[in-house]
Amino acid sequence: MTRVLGAGSGQVARRRFAPRFAPRCALVAAVLVAAPVVSVTLATQPATAAGDATVSNFTGAVNAPLGIAVGSDGALWFTNLGSNSIGRITTSGVITNFSSSGMSEPEEITAGPDGALWFVNFGGLSGAIGRITTSGTITIFTDPGIEFPQHITAGPDGALWFTNTSQGLPDGTFTPPSIGRITTAGVVTKFTDPGILAPADLTAGPDGAVWFVNAGSGGPIGRITSAGAVTTFTSPLISHGHPQQITAGPDGALWFTTALNSFIGRITTAGAISIKTDPTIRKAYGITSGGDGALWFTNTGNNSIGRITTAGRVVTNYTGTGIVFPSDIVKGPDGAMWFTNEEGSSIGRIVLGPRAVVPGHAAVVEGNSGTTALHVPVSLSIPSTQTVTADWTTVVAPNGSGAQADPATDYTPASGTVTFAPGEVSQTVTINVNGDVLTEPDEYIVVSFRNPTNAAIGGLYGLGFGIITNDD
Repeated sequence: MTRVLGAGSGQVARRRFAPRFAPRCALVAAVLVAAPVVSVTLATQPATAAGDATVSNFTGAVNAPLGIAVGSDGALWFTNLGSNSIGRITTSGVITNFSSSGMSEPEEITAGPDGALWFVNFGGLSGAIGRITTSGTITIFTDPGIEFPQHITAGPDGALWFTNTSQGLPDGTFTPPSIGRITTAGVVTKFTDPGILAPADLTAGPDGAVWFVNAGSGGPIGRITSAGAVTTFTSPLISHGHPQQITAGPDGALWFTTALNSFIGRITTAGAISIKTDPTIRKAYGITSGGDGALWFTNTGNNSIGRITTAGRVVTNYTGTGIVFPSDIVKGPDGAMWFTNEEGSSIGRIVLGPRAVVPGHAAVVEGNSGTTALHVPVSLSIPSTQTVTADWTTVVAPNGSGAQADPATDYTPASGTVTFAPGEVSQTVTINVNGDVLTEPDEYIVVSFRNPTNAAIGGLYGLGFGIITNDD
């Protein structure tokens, strides 16, 4: 064993070589063409959520769904734990259900490199790996190297990788947890290592390896190469986190959820671990990279969908009547985020509204002399991966009331361009207010925002307001 320090404060990586593994040819238990049961869902339950998002809920042939993935046919495929079946839903809401005698407690599902969907069966004598084509042909693989699998992902090597849970033996002992690999031809390899403690989820990393999380208090983050070399990374930051799922982020790092504590974790391929805490993060479970440069995750603790930016780590929380104990989440082919509601027995869809520059208002005490800076806030309704700009200028509203400030005496007219860097959502524009000793009512300044790039203009006709509070 070789101990190496991981990047970042307090992180230790343990690297072990020569893992134990044994390749075996899988036993194909069944090749079945399932007769589909079709359920068409036309009605949804839309709900406008916080943060300019709309949530839709699809029900039908959906029973305690867990995993969800995008198929090569442009539809979304999901596992029905409650009915031992695989579901398919189009972006318009048409649901088709596939079942066979070989399915038992399907949990997670992923798109394979062969155009089919691959899933894990947790039930049965020792579990199995399943494959379903987009036309509904189901193949079930069993093998001694498959032991109650729970999660599966497409690896960077053209194979599928899955997690095996520990199982009890007749003598009262338990088999060690492991990570498995199955080729599209059905050849299974099992890897065990002291760093594989309780593998909960895994994903292909940007470095050509597979990364996984170990569930349990202080469970380390692991990395396994296609040859089976395991490296684990840990940090006091995640000592009580209970990691749940992991995904590759758009920033070249890996991001993971935790069941305890209110944070989302991030680990670089060099092993540097950091976390982002937020009170709206509650028992986060599923996580995926969205097409907007951010990470999206499910909160099982408060029935919500979360979004975290890679720049600035801005967390936004979305709620809605269509979010009930959400489990997995994925970016759909329509650009929306799709998720499974395990307890709600439904498929959810969340889409952000149009991005807009929204002016606000602020007040400042006038003062008796000199100038005082008035900072009028302006926000971006939805974070952007692009730079957003808008021109602004102070204006005198025609037919305004007598309380409108006079640019000749009360303030210095100003103009400029407000800029939101990628991930930023808050800015201010500044106007200098002139102090005096005159007794007068409070006055207002009008700020007009126009000519946006990469966004629209929102608010009240694109107008912001500054209030000059008289102190004489």
